[in-house]
Amino acid sequence: MIAPSRRLLLRIYVVSVAQLLVIAGTIALVGWLTFKFDPRGGFVRDARYAVSHVAEVKNDPAALKRELSRILHTSNSSLSVYGADGKLIASNVVPALGPLKADDVARLRARDHLVAGGRPVVTLPLDPREPRAGYVMYLHPPPRHQPTNPALWAAGIALVGAAIASMVLARSFVTPLSVLTNAARKLGAGDLTTRVHSGRRDEFGQLAAAFDDMADRLTMVLRSQQELLANVSHELRTPLARIRVALDLAAEGDASTAQESLQEITEDLGELERLVADVLQTAKLDLAGGRAGTLLPMRRSEHVDAHQLLDSTVQRFRAKYPRRTLLVPTDAALPSLTGDAVLLRRALDNLLENARAYSDEDAAIEVRAERRGEQLAILVVDHGIGIAASDLPNIATPFFRTDPSRARRTGGLGLGLSLARRIVEAHHGTLNIESELGRGTTIRILLPVEPA
Repeated sequence: MIAPSRRLLLRIYVVSVAQLLVIAGTIALVGWLTFKFDPRGGFVRDARYAVSHVAEVKNDPAALKRELSRILHTSNSSLSVYGADGKLIASNVVPALGPLKADDVARLRARDHLVAGGRPVVTLPLDPREPRAGYVMYLHPPPRHQPTNPALWAAGIALVGAAIASMVLARSFVTPLSVLTNAARKLGAGDLTTRVHSGRRDEFGQLAAAFDDMADRLTMVLRSQQELLANVSHELRTPLARIRVALDLAAEGDASTAQESLQEITEDLGELERLVADVLQTAKLDLAGGRAGTLLPMRRSEHVDAHQLLDSTVQRFRAKYPRRTLLVPTDAALPSLTGDAVLLRRALDNLLENARAYSDEDAAIEVRAERRGEQLAILVVDHGIGIAASDLPNIATPFFRTDPSRARRTGGLGLGLSLARRIVEAHHGTLNIESELGRGTTIRILLPVEPA
């Protein structure tokens, strides 16, 4: 079975050769129609040249004999000189070329030359000024090679040059395609390290760069999915183990110990609910459009008061974490929004939760809101550990976390920012992240305001 790259190479060759044959045939046809080889015209010119030398010595028999001998040796041309009465004067061949008949002599006198025979014999007057002075019979030896039509030479050269060019062009197409094909097969077979790394700057280079970018994203998604089970099991293990211990104690009849564990069980159940909710919400997001990163369709679109949205978010956070300092300097008059209030509160809850998890207990968290033209800007600012510049491009990717240890203090699956960004984008807004290690993180949300 022929490899696809070789089939492509063969197709390019066949098409190129077919085109070249059509071009060559066209050139040959045009050349045949426009170029006409007339060997007799050449004979007449040669005969006139030879007879002009003979006419100069026609009155000197010795000089005439020498001239005829010279012409025979230099051009191998046969000449016979006849007088006006038809008698042979001189000849450089034996037997001499036969004399003209009376009718041909009359014709010669009316014309400047005669051409006769398959091997044309050219007859010219000995003296053009005096047709009755005699005539010369001229026979040139046949050429060894028939002249070739110049159009055929041109067609042949064009054919060879174009064939070489088509081979180079075909290989320039097939080589990068073969590399991409092999890389795609390796990636499909599970080799996630496969990359093309093409240094070309043409369209094939752009295709190779797109392939490498796709492979990077695919690798990240597959690794995220592979890590999901490990991450979920890690997150579920501790709260499930504590619940089991409390239930075992209750089953043994130690009610006081079980009572002491209820608060921790409640906290663990809250973590489980939050974890399951995040995973389910991410799965719905991906299923909504068939791919990761698709906008989350809003469950409902309604009038959302920005003050009420921020107040409810702040109250929930303060009730849950009464010891954390939360600053809320906002404009006196904030514009209204159109969207899903439940999803918007979920996005703000996730951002505040991240700010709390990645900052110290005594560090303040700030939430600011202001109108900027036709947009509402909401900023969540913390003064925590910050995010490395190398992690910023991936910080909103599902399941990505800057803390690979997944300590309980910063536990989670890395879904908070991903969900927040998708919710904001579903409301036709943007979410930007600015951060510096050791100085904190600022997350800026821009949402379009409700039309007047």
